[in-house]
Amino acid sequence: MADVSKVVDAGMAIITNRIIGNGTEPKYVGWGIGATGAANDDTGLESASAEARTDGTTTRQQTNVANDTYQVVAEITCTGAAKAITEVAALDASTAGNMLSRSTFSAINVSVGDKIEFTIKHVFDQAA
Repeated sequence: MADVSKVVDAGMAIITNRIIGNGTEPKYVGWGIGATGAANDDTGLESASAEARTDGTTTRQQTNVANDTYQVVAEITCTGAAKAITEVAALDASTAGNMLSRSTFSAINVSVGDKIEFTIKHVFDQAA
């Protein structure tokens, strides 16, 4: 469970761009070892790890009402040295590109060959 999750400023542009039929789906997932909490103005992972971003599987899910949740599921394998993973992001490209969201959490220690499957949910809620 994430300690802090944010749809970042650039993520707002991705959402509105997709609504008008433009842009690229934010289905790529990357992880890192950054220690600073997620913030609205983040443009990338604080400290991205060497592993390549993973092309996730995307679906629409129901959290409160039908299709109110955009979900990305991706598995990343540690290929470099052991590390403590503390951040994950959903992005619109396998390299460079724009970040939709960033989440930070307590360290998950991984060794070479270890895998983490991330399920990132973006729940859209109607204002009261």
